[in-house]
Amino acid sequence: MNDPRMNRGVFLGRLASAAFVSLVLVLPFASSAELDPAQEVVGDPDFPWFDNQYYKFHLQIRPRIELAKIDGSDSSQAYTIRSHVGFGTKSWEGFSTYVELENVWAVDDSSYNDGTETSSSDTIIADPETTELNQAWLQFERDDLLQKLVGGDAPEVKVGAKAGIQAVIFDDARFIGNVDWRQNEQTIGAAIGSTDFGVDGLMAQYGYLWDIFRIFGDKGGPSTSDYSSDSHVAHVHYTGFESIQISVFGYFLDFKADSPTNSSNTYGVRLTGGCAFDDTWSLKYAASYAFQTDAARNPMDYDAHYAWVSLDIVHSDYGSAGTAYEMLGSDNGNKQFVTPLATAHKFNGFADTFLDNGGPRGLQDLQFRVSPNLPWDFKGALIYHAFFRANGGQNLGSEFDGVLTRRFNQYLTGLAKFAWFEGRDRGPNDRWRLWFQVEFEY
Repeated sequence: MNDPRMNRGVFLGRLASAAFVSLVLVLPFASSAELDPAQEVVGDPDFPWFDNQYYKFHLQIRPRIELAKIDGSDSSQAYTIRSHVGFGTKSWEGFSTYVELENVWAVDDSSYNDGTETSSSDTIIADPETTELNQAWLQFERDDLLQKLVGGDAPEVKVGAKAGIQAVIFDDARFIGNVDWRQNEQTIGAAIGSTDFGVDGLMAQYGYLWDIFRIFGDKGGPSTSDYSSDSHVAHVHYTGFESIQISVFGYFLDFKADSPTNSSNTYGVRLTGGCAFDDTWSLKYAASYAFQTDAARNPMDYDAHYAWVSLDIVHSDYGSAGTAYEMLGSDNGNKQFVTPLATAHKFNGFADTFLDNGGPRGLQDLQFRVSPNLPWDFKGALIYHAFFRANGGQNLGSEFDGVLTRRFNQYLTGLAKFAWFEGRDRGPNDRWRLWFQVEFEY
């Protein structure tokens, strides 16, 4: 029989160990150079061996404590440290390169279910230990290539191409993102070309995706393995209007036999913008719509809709308050709108209750949020979610989320965060999550 005093002792010991490791790693930098958003392009004069006109080293160390409990499962405590070590060359004739290694280390990997352990009764915290090549890409960017090729009278046209393993993010990462919240970042083997066609404010991109390196590090079974891909993405973004930005996109995802139920064609548009009423009051707004159908080897024949609308009132002295509504639609309760490459943690609650977008009957999420201006350079937000099925409108539960961050200098950031989800009858089980994190980045 387990001794509860022993369990508490082990827990406190792990908590102290993780806190000690975090402090040892980051305190030497806590009193270093003051925050300076304008860094010289030629490099860092304080550390020229790490950042100069030829190359730059990148280092990120992110210790984290995550505590979690889902009713019906045992509690989990994850004490992990993510390390990114990268080296990139600065642009030469438009060419640049970058290589990055990633390591995720757990103080005790038996204290939580990392999402790849099918026999575990612990609550999932999807941060498995891993060491891998996170990024390795070659990039070309020029705005005078046409002039070089045909002469100085040619119009200025920006062109670019980036190929290799890379972090890919479009718009707000609702459809394609890098899932950077998890310790093992999602990266993609891709080739993406871009151009502005000589039009100010325009950026058009087309890409081919051949590998999806997911957050589980290719561990466990088919549900957590990486995806082979034969996918295409097209994205056009225009910022030429005064108060609104427009994105139009098409994502044509084919994950072959690795995840055929996530293969889909998605067509959509996103609008973002804002306006100022006076020197203190302003309004921010966003709206998205997308339509999705099955594709490739998907065994389901379906179509579904997606919608997002949000409004935030901002006061320069007091902060902001707003509301948002998101619908991940369903085809008559048979299949939901899917977003397999999204940074889903940003959207339907920090508790990650609805990573499946609500299941076959879809999801509606009504949000209210407030982000006050806080003293001592702290930033924070409180968010309330009310969840309903898209098909049928059944009340699934509600959630309170909170986050508090502070950037101490240009290298070091601290974070505390919580989520509390309370389910309704026949809805998901109650759950909570709590995080403490520091991040050093150079």
